[in-house]
Amino acid sequence: MDFGKYNLDTQECIRNILENRGVHAKNTLQHGKKLYEYAKKINDEALMGFSSYYMGEAYYILNNVEKLFESITGALSNLSRTEQWELLARSYNLLGITSVNRGNASFAMDYYLNALSYCNYDKIPDVEILIHMNIGSLYHSLGEYEEARNYYERGYQILKQAGKIQNCEMYLLHYNIGMADSYLYQKRYDKADFYRKKAVEESDGKRTQLEELSLCCFEARLYHALGNQKERDICIKRIDALLQDTVELLSVFDDLYVYCEMLLEANQYGDFQKIFSILEKFTIEAKITYLRKQLVSLKIKYDKKMEDQNLCKEDAMQYYELTRLMEDENRYTIMNMVNVRKFLEEAKRQRQEVEEQNRLLKQRSETDALTGLFNRFRLNTYAENAFINACELKKEFAIEILDIDYFKQYNDNYGHQAGDDCLKQIANEIKKLIKEKNIFGARYGGDEFILIYEGYKKADVQECAETLKQNISKLKIEHGYSKASQIVTISQGICFDIPKAENKIWDYLHMADSMLYRVKQKQRNDISIAEFISK
Repeated sequence: MDFGKYNLDTQECIRNILENRGVHAKNTLQHGKKLYEYAKKINDEALMGFSSYYMGEAYYILNNVEKLFESITGALSNLSRTEQWELLARSYNLLGITSVNRGNASFAMDYYLNALSYCNYDKIPDVEILIHMNIGSLYHSLGEYEEARNYYERGYQILKQAGKIQNCEMYLLHYNIGMADSYLYQKRYDKADFYRKKAVEESDGKRTQLEELSLCCFEARLYHALGNQKERDICIKRIDALLQDTVELLSVFDDLYVYCEMLLEANQYGDFQKIFSILEKFTIEAKITYLRKQLVSLKIKYDKKMEDQNLCKEDAMQYYELTRLMEDENRYTIMNMVNVRKFLEEAKRQRQEVEEQNRLLKQRSETDALTGLFNRFRLNTYAENAFINACELKKEFAIEILDIDYFKQYNDNYGHQAGDDCLKQIANEIKKLIKEKNIFGARYGGDEFILIYEGYKKADVQECAETLKQNISKLKIEHGYSKASQIVTISQGICFDIPKAENKIWDYLHMADSMLYRVKQKQRNDISIAEFISK
């Protein structure tokens, strides 16, 4: 997106959005709303899509799901029409993450796959890496560990091929912890520890507070599984220290949830209660029913450990109520999904219409209107490329120029309509030869046509030219004003050889024209073929 074309106030607003995103959600939202109103006023679809996406991103951080969906779904059509592929991919990725946080795995997968499809429109490896990692995490949450590792690996391979990119360390950590965790669940502890060590080594001194917290949660669980209580307890203390500061809990909720499960299993009830109270406060404030439901299920496990039947019943009732509430939320989510589906179908239809229009425009620009053969414009491009290819591969190349004998006399005496019909019939015979022999043909202008043979031996070129000549004669188009025959005939000049580096396509074309002139000087209704070096 070219920001330079906007006035200074607009550029400043865009700069504020980009600087505040992910750091100060409320500031991002403030500038996003201002930019959107301006964009709407001047009917700038690019700016509307841009501002809507970043407002949606801010609403995600602020846990306002309704506004998130409203902003992102509003952004999709504008981003699509203005071809902002990266933001489109990010939009669907954000919808995918939101669906995961609300327990809708199938919707999440659909969003992620749509996000990947838009990555194909542009080279955006960082977004593609992120999406593959997120799909890996989704499969991981479903217990499909092999499939999870496949997606982690795909993201990792893209990362390796992309070289040094922004957030490289974060992606590496995500990959290593994801791989390690999948092996931990399968009790393949050697593999899990291998990737744990990689995670530590490759991110040493570069981890953010959230990344450190995620790594510590995993290490505590691995050490517990290995029976290494000393290292596990060191991790527990480290996690307590990290949680003293405010952190974005939504990003590490899953890490802390499975960590709490480990604490229950290890009978570390005091540490469990500390973490649980933090998560409970967060889920209530965030108003994310699915996360609240998950936490209540964790509380029920704790109640059973404490053998508190009354609390267990109370929490079971709360779990039931949250399940009912989730059903209502899912209906809302489904409606949003339907709306997105409608957009996708409409966007697909619009793209197909544009592609078809572009195809027709290109076809018209490259096709001769009368005969349906390629025109001189297409000939110039094709001939040059074909000639260079033949030169580089040292393969045979031939170019033929043909015209209709005494066509002016035909046109003058039978009329222009008859002349046009004659040209069409000649063109149809050329088309048959093109299809059968896989050669290139074009109308050069007037009654002149050009054929290009690639990789054909001289004798084969001669045979093709003779076949065309005979087929046109078999049409038996009356021509009482020709000095060559009483029917329409053609004269053909051909230049054949293996091009050298110093040769040019126009040299061959000129040679073919000379061969055609030789036929016309001699008797017409004939073929003259010569090698370029014999000129």
